[in-house]
Amino acid sequence: MSIEFPSVAAKKWHVSQSKHGMRARLLVLLTVLDGLAISVGLMAVAWLYLGSMLHERLLTFLPILLLFYYIIAIRQRAYQLNVVISATRSTRRAFLSLAMSVLVVISVVFLVKTSDEFSRLLATLGSATSGILIITGRFFFARIAFLALNGSPESEIVLVDGLTPPEPCTAYKIDLQAAGIKPDINDPVMLDRIGSLIHEADRVIVCCPLERRAAWSLALKGAGVNVEVLAPELDAIGAINATSYHGTATALIASGPLNAVDRLIKRIFDLAIAIPALILLLPFFVLIGILIKTESPGSAFFIQRRIGRGNRMFSMYKFRSMRTDLLDHDASKLTTRNDSRVTQIGRLIRKTSIDELPQLINVLRGDMSIVGPRPHATGALAGEALYWEVSSQYWSRHAVKPGLTGLAQVRGFRGNTETGDDLLNRLQSDLTYLNAWTIWRDVTLVAKTFGVLTHRNAF
Repeated sequence: MSIEFPSVAAKKWHVSQSKHGMRARLLVLLTVLDGLAISVGLMAVAWLYLGSMLHERLLTFLPILLLFYYIIAIRQRAYQLNVVISATRSTRRAFLSLAMSVLVVISVVFLVKTSDEFSRLLATLGSATSGILIITGRFFFARIAFLALNGSPESEIVLVDGLTPPEPCTAYKIDLQAAGIKPDINDPVMLDRIGSLIHEADRVIVCCPLERRAAWSLALKGAGVNVEVLAPELDAIGAINATSYHGTATALIASGPLNAVDRLIKRIFDLAIAIPALILLLPFFVLIGILIKTESPGSAFFIQRRIGRGNRMFSMYKFRSMRTDLLDHDASKLTTRNDSRVTQIGRLIRKTSIDELPQLINVLRGDMSIVGPRPHATGALAGEALYWEVSSQYWSRHAVKPGLTGLAQVRGFRGNTETGDDLLNRLQSDLTYLNAWTIWRDVTLVAKTFGVLTHRNAF
């Protein structure tokens, strides 16, 4: 077994990241092919029996059939990637979905009493022809998808830190010691390197000695992906609730709180708010920018490095509220009431939370979400301690994208963190949000945010 050097592994892992794009392309293509198979089968029978591929009876039946087919196929998990790459499972579920959708449409036709305008022969022979085409298409598509995804829909990466992975392992392996990477939760730059390395993975396996597992567990809690640690000693006791990797037991130490569907729903929600808001607020942005620059020279925006999803750093946008020569990029000094660094327009926009509005750009770019834990700067302090020094659970809050607003803000936990309890209150709210996420909760939190735009702790 060979372990990649960091530079070689990085290049190969970049290739592995393309699985995400490949999976999306394959699912879109399969969706189109299924629709074509159903349409061509029915149109061919309509042409032979009715003399026209676009007969009105077909145009009534086909759209309804396609609608019910996609609904039932999704419910039958016919578009799950582990199903799509299996010819037997893929063809069986697709054909079953088609048969069920035909029965549903026929039932609807009789219930609404439009059977006189409905061709039973077209429905029977057309659906049978479509079934043959969909089985054939799915059979060959499964073979192609299996090869395109190298036999697995998941992107895997193995982090090797002093323990040899199982011999059959063919995933991308990174020698962490050679790369100079350590699980140091007191080093945000190191956690950013780890997060940047694994954020595109679906599954991460950590191979390390027993004495380093606790450190890796803490360092990867906020990774936002499924992380397992190789634990061969579990094989000896026959643990019944352990995962496995190529025949060797593993223990799950971190997982993404949102699955792929949840992330897609959340992203659609973000864009549905961010895009219209940016368009509507553009004249207001220009006005605020002019006022800021009129009062003090410099850029209208303040750009600061913050900790985002998977502990990765990103550049967060705000309207500048302080004098340019007194800006605090590390957030190491708390803003106080009547702070001399804050300009007059700065006090107004901070008091009303207007200074945060440019983060809609971060939402559009995908760095942030509308709702989520607020992003923090690396130098932020709770009293005299850095945030992660107050609680080792701090990094767990980064398993999702940071947000413009969040549960902590709605509960009133905002402003300076003058004591450790100030941070712990926010951390508890953030973890509660992660553990009980629903899209309806995001909608509710957005609505409640309008009631806390101004706050006594905002200055």
